[in-house]
Order: sequence, then structure tokens, then C-alpha cells
Amino acid sequence: MGSFADAVAEDAGGVILSLEVSPASRKAGFLTGYDPWRKTIRCAVGSPAREGRGNLELVESLAGFLGVPVTSVRIVSGATGSRKRVRVQGITRQAVLDRLGGLH
Repeated sequence: MGSFADAVAEDAGGVILSLEVSPASRKAGFLTGYDPWRKTIRCAVGSPAREGRGNLELVESLAGFLGVPVTSVRIVSGATGSRKRVRVQGITRQAVLDRLGGLH
């Protein structure tokens, strides 16, 4: 069994998060769980995956959850798919894990 730590990697000046995103969800929320098989953090957004709306909501939700500016969050791969890698600048891996730790 894995943990959130498997989905958070240290990066120069920040972290890379591995996410599995469900767009157009009735019950939206940045964090909906952890997928131990894919080693990804599961997320749900209310916006559809059209015209970048789902990605924008994800970036805004993630920034709010982590307490960083929206400009510090960038999707680095998977912008058109459900599995995404997101870079968050200006935060440490431990700070991310501390925030995620209360959500198990």
C-alpha cells in the first residue's frame, strides 16, 4: 500500500505532483483520495474538460489548497488527459505532505 508521499517529488524550487483528475464531477474537491496502483493523488473538478476549464479549476484549487499563488502552479504534462504532472513552485515536499497528511 502506498501513500501520498509516492505522488509528490522534490523539484528545483518546488515539487511535482502526480494527479488523476476527474472532470465534470458532481462532488468537486481538490483531493478525493490516493490511487496506490498508479501512485497518483485523485482529484475531482466540477468544470468539464473543455477549452481548458477543468485544468484552470484544478490549478486554482491546488493553489488554494497549498496556499501558493495561482502563478506558482503549472501543468507540465497531461494537459489533455486525466493523468497529470503538476509543478508547484515555492513550496517544499514536506509542506505538501503536511497538508495532505490531515486528509487520510
